[in-house]
Amino acid sequence: MKERRRQSQSGQAIVIVGAMLIALTILGTMVFDVGLSMSDRRNLQAYADAAALAGARSYGPAGPDRAHWVALQYLAPTLGFGLPTGACGGPANCPAGTYSVAGFTIQLADSFRVNGIYNYPSVLDVLLQHQQPSIFARMVGYSLLKTAASARASTPGPQYDGAVYAVAAVTGDANINGGGAAFQTVGGPVYAYGSFGANNGPHATGVPPVQMNYNGQPCSPSVPNYLNNGGGPNGLNYVTTDGSTLQNTTGVAWNDIFSNASPTTAGPIYLSAAAAQDASGNWKPGIYNGFAPSGGTMNGGVYKITNSPNLNLGSITNTVHTPSGTSEGANAVAIVIDSSDTGGLDITHAVLNGLDDLYGSRYMGQRDPAGTHNFVIYGGSGPTAYTAGVTVGPAATTDLSGIIYLPKSPYVSDGNSSPQYTGSLIVASMTVKGGGNGMQVFHWVCNLNAVAGQPYSGGLLR
Repeated sequence: MKERRRQSQSGQAIVIVGAMLIALTILGTMVFDVGLSMSDRRNLQAYADAAALAGARSYGPAGPDRAHWVALQYLAPTLGFGLPTGACGGPANCPAGTYSVAGFTIQLADSFRVNGIYNYPSVLDVLLQHQQPSIFARMVGYSLLKTAASARASTPGPQYDGAVYAVAAVTGDANINGGGAAFQTVGGPVYAYGSFGANNGPHATGVPPVQMNYNGQPCSPSVPNYLNNGGGPNGLNYVTTDGSTLQNTTGVAWNDIFSNASPTTAGPIYLSAAAAQDASGNWKPGIYNGFAPSGGTMNGGVYKITNSPNLNLGSITNTVHTPSGTSEGANAVAIVIDSSDTGGLDITHAVLNGLDDLYGSRYMGQRDPAGTHNFVIYGGSGPTAYTAGVTVGPAATTDLSGIIYLPKSPYVSDGNSSPQYTGSLIVASMTVKGGGNGMQVFHWVCNLNAVAGQPYSGGLLR
């Protein structure tokens, strides 16, 4: 009897020890594979961080494709794949989305930094997922180990689109004739797809040999002025103000750096002039549907004009107006128009300043306070661009400070007008009619940029 009890207990012990060995084996295999998975995730996190940081630093006005390309360049050597891959064919053609390479899934996504004013993405998300065969866990039904890591990074500092020309006629001539005793001056570089200057020697347009700031002082450091022609040799008359030779290069393609830099506004939407004015009668920034502000004063901010058959701005100015070429700060204004606006733009008596951020790149305070990006008028360049003409009539008092971006609009000015521009004037073509004594003046602003406001920060956000 006792012998049978001992044999029974011995059998139970074997079962228990066997069960414990199996449990320990399973636990050991799971611990090994969990450790392998954790190591893989640490590596994925380092790869994702590096790719997000590198990619975010490569955002620019041409769009986000270069940022994606750079991120994939950072990942390719470590994950063992080559470029181009999938839909990503190069730095100008590399969309966001999902890429499957060598057992890895890479997801790239763009977004905008919270509380910022941007016109192209500035935040890059990188998600990495990896599947690899398990070592021991397959013994208990887990044949694959799945790991993932993500990183988000933002481009550091403000985003810049540097102005290149004081005057640009991107598809035609910049024919700046004055007639009479007039002599036209342009303080900075010039672009003309056709020709630039006057149609006769006595009224040849003058350009200083070096770039001059709006206040008449040379830019520092000194930078030579130049003329770029998109087509063949220049057929109009121009001179340098000191009689030297101005550098002239032909066959230069137009570089449309502002196509994605439009100032933006979220509203409110105004349907009548009465609703769009405050208690003091000042125009309020927002979206104007069916009409445009005309005459009076404009509070600082961005004015989006849509569906307007009349764009005669009248005698309009900033609520607070500082001298042309200087920063208007929070009182700066930007007028944004598009193809829904059918009326010609009359700026004969407009006195407006859109400059709100002239700080250097290392400035760490508030940027772009009015959200104008240093534009005073923006008409776009794509299929929804503003295409009607720009008019300056006789006896003009025009004084516009900032970037005027109307690359699909012909500009026509009366010869008896003396408009003043300070910054960068970009139009399709320019014709200043002769026969009068007008003086067209195009001042340059040294180191002028379109600035999307954000403090000097950035890097990994998570």
